[in-house]
Amino acid sequence: MAWLLEHAGETEQLGRIIGERLAGASDTPWERLRALYLRGTLGSGKTTLTRGLVAVLPGGESAEVASPSFTLCNIYPTRPTLLHADLYRLGDSSSAALGELPEDMEEALDSGALLVLEWPEFLAPDLWEENRLEIELRPVPAAEGRENLDIPEQSCEMKRLAVITAHGPAGAALLEALRSELSSRFAVREA
Repeated sequence: MAWLLEHAGETEQLGRIIGERLAGASDTPWERLRALYLRGTLGSGKTTLTRGLVAVLPGGESAEVASPSFTLCNIYPTRPTLLHADLYRLGDSSSAALGELPEDMEEALDSGALLVLEWPEFLAPDLWEENRLEIELRPVPAAEGRENLDIPEQSCEMKRLAVITAHGPAGAALLEALRSELSSRFAVREA
């Protein structure tokens, strides 16, 4: 399914809605969800979405969410611990060999952390989490004078279409639980 995000606040709100479901995940069909894979061009709102997600997780009020483009991975003191990783610098589209997660990230995931991964296409597919949501933020032409999703108070001619795909039973259960709330808050579009 896909939902239209009109501005940065709605991108952050999408992250908050997902985070609220994940915060109360114990004893739910989606409690085994281990990853969110975020796709989109540079500046498409991936970190904005993550900011909303972190804000509603327990412990998130003390986290400063920033793009992990230069650090590769930011770890936030939430429950569950959230790893916000960016694999853009680990590969390029002309490379035949895809990478692995650094060892310290693997150790954190093994201890129950939640992975929010930007640029998952640079991770070898055999290492992808079975239970995950993939969220692609696609640019959509908008009317003149719209606010840039990533730079408040700057005009932009783009909105974002959030295309969400579930993988594994936990991913499917979470998407099903989110579907009606997302559809009541954002315009539904064809993917």
